[in-house]
Amino acid sequence: MRHPSNSTEDPRRSRRRRFLVAILGAAAVAAVSYGATNWIVGLQGGSNGEGQSANVSNLSISAVASPAASNLLYPGSTGDVVVSISNPNPFPVTITAVNLPTNTTSATGYTTSSLTTTQSGCLASTPSGVTWSFATGSSGTTHTLTTPLIVGSSGSSDNPLVVTLTNDASMASSAPAACENTYFSMPSFTGVAATGGAATATSSPATDGWTS
Repeated sequence: MRHPSNSTEDPRRSRRRRFLVAILGAAAVAAVSYGATNWIVGLQGGSNGEGQSANVSNLSISAVASPAASNLLYPGSTGDVVVSISNPNPFPVTITAVNLPTNTTSATGYTTSSLTTTQSGCLASTPSGVTWSFATGSSGTTHTLTTPLIVGSSGSSDNPLVVTLTNDASMASSAPAACENTYFSMPSFTGVAATGGAATATSSPATDGWTS
């Protein structure tokens, strides 16, 4: 007589098997995780980015009526000149010196501060006898400002920068009588010494000039 086979598994063996499976499964997960965190990623040589520098545009300097000059011209004296300096660049520009035309290049006289109607008998060709102070017989001489002027970037509150150049206009003793009570458009500068770069803008209006 055959004995029926016992299909019931020993509970203790079943528990051991589940325990071993759990251990092996945890070990496999740990191995995968450990391997991933130890993958070293390097950087290819020459990896970089792209930047671009700004264009550089010239400054413009023009006559301005306000504030009015405090020191007024008369024959044999010096007086103030008021200018407006515009900087179209997206960065501040520092001006350290100006270049002047010759001392025989005279200003043109006008009847009002708008500089629209010339004053008869007080023209550059007359000559008016009004020139830049310390100009010489050579065109383009360099004259250092007492304090560097920093014109803010385009769109900033101190651009344009209005500057009174103290005693930097000169009237000759021989200036004609027609130049009395006249407004002058000074001869154009021949250049400036200026550099662009980060800097704190000069507050407008400002006072400056050159003394030699």
